[in-house]
Amino acid sequence: MCRLFGSRSQEPERAARELVRAENALRVQSVAHPDGWGIGWYTNDSPHVVRSVEPAHADLRFTEESELLHAQTVIAHVRKASIGRIAFENTHPFQLGRWLFVHNGTIPNWERCCAAIDEQLEPSVRRALVGETDSERCAALFFSLLARRCDPQDAPFAETVFALRQTVALVRSASEPNAQEAASTTFLLTDGRAMVACRRGRTLHACVPAPGADGRVAWLALSSEHPHGNAEAGTAGHRGNWIPLEEDSWIGVDADLRLHRGSLDHAE
Repeated sequence: MCRLFGSRSQEPERAARELVRAENALRVQSVAHPDGWGIGWYTNDSPHVVRSVEPAHADLRFTEESELLHAQTVIAHVRKASIGRIAFENTHPFQLGRWLFVHNGTIPNWERCCAAIDEQLEPSVRRALVGETDSERCAALFFSLLARRCDPQDAPFAETVFALRQTVALVRSASEPNAQEAASTTFLLTDGRAMVACRRGRTLHACVPAPGADGRVAWLALSSEHPHGNAEAGTAGHRGNWIPLEEDSWIGVDADLRLHRGSLDHAE
């Protein structure tokens, strides 16, 4: 189990409230998820990632990086190790090209299904693997599926969503037969322009304002837990209206900040 946060906005935004200042900020959540942290953001469409194996709540660098962040696209993660050692190479986000990927959940029957997932990976993606987590393999599977359909560095939004839904379906198919529990595949990913997340097996909350006349939203923010605990809408900064997403659903914004959402189980 882990915890994650992401935001995509029209204008550069600060994420310090959700990451370190709020009542239930990611830093607070890291007390129960102490096995490393990572933050990614984009400058001129180029991703930047900082990671550590230290607990976020005890690592001054996490606070410093969070307070300095001022970007249109941010993705962050705190880890509670389940599969794979506490190690830098097993710390999220996972990166391939301009894509960043984080995961909250665990894949059952991992020793049995890992080989089946590896068989689906593109050779170049398989060679890039450095850790042993189920999360990194899920990221690699998404990258591979996307690459088979388009140029992953310039992926249309519809292809991104298709690859995400296919990733969830293939992981379920490989891991759930004869398993005592379902695969928890709550994923969040971005290429700096689009951002998409899905909920399956773990909680996920979204905060998004009403679209403007042009159909665009000012931002989309996503968090495993409500960053402000039980705070009422509007009482904790401009991102106060957080709502839980339905199980087996996905939500995202395209490169133009137009909001899309749908079901993992049905084509949209």
